[in-house]
Formats: sequence, structure tokens, C-alpha cells
Amino acid sequence: MRYTDTVILKYQNDKTPKRYDPTLGRIVGGKDWSKEVKCNVTGASLDLQAKLGGLLNATSLVVRFRSPVTVSVTSVEYRGNKYIPVTARGYLAGRSVLYVNKAVK
Repeated sequence: MRYTDTVILKYQNDKTPKRYDPTLGRIVGGKDWSKEVKCNVTGASLDLQAKLGGLLNATSLVVRFRSPVTVSVTSVEYRGNKYIPVTARGYLAGRSVLYVNKAVK
């Protein structure tokens, strides 16, 4: 398998403090980080969509990484589009897979 595609993983750093802002009514703080990673990107097959139930749809992608993903990914950018992770899978060989859906604007 060739890892010729590039995605940008976006995640939040756990060391940056977050707090609740009562005037905004939401959690604020926490610095967003991004990392560019080589990977293999394919579309989700119909068989995989059936196995995962209603989690994946026609715009879903399967993103495979050569090394393990150790951070909690909040979003993935691929070819200018934003995707939201649905589920992740790690394998004994150190490889990781993210199943992502295209974000609705």
C-alpha cells in the first residue's frame, strides 16, 4: 500500500487550559494544533458501510496511517474539504485507520 496522500490532522492540546464562559455559553480556550501527515485515502466501500451501520455515508473516507495516531483528532482536512472522524482503529503492527465523514457546512 502506498502512502502518497497528505492530510492535515487538527486536534486540541490537552495541556492548554479550557474553561466555561458563561457569557458565551460554551467552553473556550485550548489551543488548536494541526499536523500534516502522509497517508493512504480511499472511499468507504458498500460492505464497510454495511458493517459500521449508519455511521458512514456516500461521502465517507477511510484514512490509513503508517504510524499510530496518538492524539484525539477533532477534524481532518483533505483536498480542501473538512472531514469529521467517526471512529478510529489501531492495529498491532502500529498502523492506524480513521473513518471520516464530510462535514456539513
